[in-house]
Amino acid sequence: MKWAVITLTRGALSLGKRIKRKIPDIDLYTQPKWNDTDAISIAQNFKNFVGNIFTRYEVIIFIMATGIVVRTISEYIEDKTKDPGVLVIDEEGNHVISLLSGHIGGANSAAVKVAELIGAKPIITTASDVKNTIAVDTLAMKLNCEIENLEDAKKITSLIVNDEIVEIKSDIKIRIPLPKNIILNDLNNNHNIKGTIHITNKKIIDDHKSKVHLIPKNIVIGIGCRRGIPKKSIINAIDTVLNKLNLHPKSIKNFATVDIKRNEKGLIEASNYYNVSIKIFTKNEIKKVENKFNTSEFVRKTIGVGAVCEPCAYLSSNKGKFLLKKTSFNGITIAVWEEEI
Repeated sequence: MKWAVITLTRGALSLGKRIKRKIPDIDLYTQPKWNDTDAISIAQNFKNFVGNIFTRYEVIIFIMATGIVVRTISEYIEDKTKDPGVLVIDEEGNHVISLLSGHIGGANSAAVKVAELIGAKPIITTASDVKNTIAVDTLAMKLNCEIENLEDAKKITSLIVNDEIVEIKSDIKIRIPLPKNIILNDLNNNHNIKGTIHITNKKIIDDHKSKVHLIPKNIVIGIGCRRGIPKKSIINAIDTVLNKLNLHPKSIKNFATVDIKRNEKGLIEASNYYNVSIKIFTKNEIKKVENKFNTSEFVRKTIGVGAVCEPCAYLSSNKGKFLLKKTSFNGITIAVWEEEI
């Protein structure tokens, strides 16, 4: 996905061109009467146009009055996990306002970047940024984690910005600076903890009223399957493995399999169910590493390599380890790799 800059006046178009010179791959839009080779014409009703492009871009920059933007985008806003980052810039290029999806949508960081490029002042109003602390959704983004429950995230962020003590219990290394009221693994219980951030790919049970679960996406599922295996069978096999390892489904980063399975309907539907991609490896790529794993002559005669799920999981992963070697489920084989973060 890309960025878009939307303009309605000649002066706004001039500023839009300045931004495009700094960020060449953005799409610049303007009214037909101002159009030239640098911009794309808005050839329809403005509100309908915005609705049509609203989910096509990561960040949308409007160079116009804030009121116009608010009224235009209001009916297209869903939630912070889906909405693009929205910026508003005045025609003179004095201020860059982060209007919508400041953290997850990236509007805050985009506002800072654009302001630096055009010599403007970024306007950011989210409490965690104003107080130079950190919101839970920002922490999740920096650590490549999924948030299990956004309402829980809001409650913990409220504690953080109100200077309450919040503890992080993490299974991964935290390599970013934390504000002084966020304590990492308070093993000695020396602090008056008001809330907890769990960072783990495991399922958790915590009856603490103020907690949030951040789930690292560091699990790769290597899969081999017989032709025609239905979606339900693959999902049942994966769920069985996840339950055995106590892994949260949102921890899955991707599936991995051999190239002859790239169009396997059940596998594609299962990946859609978990909302993950499938990494495909050729038989030649697998042959280079299959000596590291137990192989099957039956599998070799059938598809041309002696193993699928283990070498594919291995090839798809960064440093880490197998949590589960090849396990069979009536026409399906699964291996699970945990990446090191």
